[in-house]
Amino acid sequence: MQASVDVKKTITLNRSVASSDFSEVATRRGIPYRRHTTWLGLVTGRFLGYRRPLKGKGHPYWSAKFRGKDSKYHETKIGLADNEQVADGRTVLSYDQAVEKAWEWFKANAATSSDPNPIGPTTELLYCPVGEVYTLGHALHDFLEWKRLSAARSHFQIIVALINRHLTHRLGPLPLNELTGEVFRALFQEILETSPRQGKRQSGERQPLFAIEEDMLRTRKKTINTLIGILRTTLQLAWETGKTDNDRLWRALRPFRNVDRPRILHLSRAECRQLLKHCRPDLRPLVMAALYTGCRSGELLKMQVCHVGKDGYGVYVLPHKTTRHRFVFLPDEGMAFFLQLIKNRSPTDLLFVRADGKPWGVFYMKLFKLAVLSAGLPREFAFHGLRHTYASQLVQAGTPMIVVSEQLGHAHTFQVSRSYGHLAPQVREAEVRQRFTVLNDYFAGVAKRRKKSLARWRGKLHGTKWRTYAKITDLTSRSNTLE
Repeated sequence: MQASVDVKKTITLNRSVASSDFSEVATRRGIPYRRHTTWLGLVTGRFLGYRRPLKGKGHPYWSAKFRGKDSKYHETKIGLADNEQVADGRTVLSYDQAVEKAWEWFKANAATSSDPNPIGPTTELLYCPVGEVYTLGHALHDFLEWKRLSAARSHFQIIVALINRHLTHRLGPLPLNELTGEVFRALFQEILETSPRQGKRQSGERQPLFAIEEDMLRTRKKTINTLIGILRTTLQLAWETGKTDNDRLWRALRPFRNVDRPRILHLSRAECRQLLKHCRPDLRPLVMAALYTGCRSGELLKMQVCHVGKDGYGVYVLPHKTTRHRFVFLPDEGMAFFLQLIKNRSPTDLLFVRADGKPWGVFYMKLFKLAVLSAGLPREFAFHGLRHTYASQLVQAGTPMIVVSEQLGHAHTFQVSRSYGHLAPQVREAEVRQRFTVLNDYFAGVAKRRKKSLARWRGKLHGTKWRTYAKITDLTSRSNTLE
């Protein structure tokens, strides 16, 4: 590892991903006295530590720590911090000097330490295709280089992770012209039968398909459909660029059907109010903004004061998951909320920050989960569920699908219809009842005479839990309820 280069990269990297910033003396002086060391990740398994001992128990100092091949951590004290003394590079160290000295110690113990990996999402193929024969590894490399230019950053990171996780080590060395449908079938079966890896943990043992729960199997099939999309585009790109003459493979790849499940976990307005009551004061504006706009968390966390009311009655949204900018229109209530939020603030200020003025990072997720549990809501409800709640409320109110689609930033209405169309049974019911023309005079007369009893029965149905209304279940219990 080149210390002179990698240290600078490490410093830049960790200022964006770490929860603590040790680079400024003034910042370190503001850290309270502690019994334990505060650690800053440099790369995976390599840490720089800062300790401000209890008052009167010594001077602040730097430490270094690495994770060994035996999965145990090893640490050492590397020098005093330059909080009160001038750094000399030997016993008193500045932040940059401490990083340099930590890397020197890591190098001296390289034989017993675990492999270092960059912190944060991987943006490179963890596979190096070699040789003159054009393999699937070569094709995946060319595909990723194109996606690096055309895809949004978050989407690109997902693609890289899936390729590194499932494809390169299994199929990377295979020549493109030797791939067959049987190779892909064996790959997909292995993925279906193997439990997914959680974090750095290894995957579980393979199970036969009949022993896997239906919902788990459906989730794994969705992963395979994403991989099929990646493989189809990769093989098609190789064919279009003349790297192979075989177009049968990408034409023959077919995704699994009926694996998408409608979004069913969303909140009623009463549940939204209950959730807001249990949110920390600095988290509450972020949650309210999600409910007013339907924006993703990443879009909200990038939103600035100048984006409110920019060219319209609403908020301007920078691209996050896609490469498309969009404008989200707001109701009067939502506009009043955002205008109050930007009052007396600089145009370039972030709209949503923590109570101490720092950006949220990923810390909001932990606080949101605590608020969900305190409010008595379903444990599995995540922040992204607020986006589903926004869309669900609009669909249930009869909003045209094209409007919901444009507010959410989808390219077409299919995604909205597939995900949220089932959430408007009352709307569909009203449309059918009002627009269906008379087919049979006798039953039309019966319905007219029994109008009051039908209305009472319909009212009872509407009084059931709103999440289960019009759900497909056993209907025998309702067959005799209408007198």
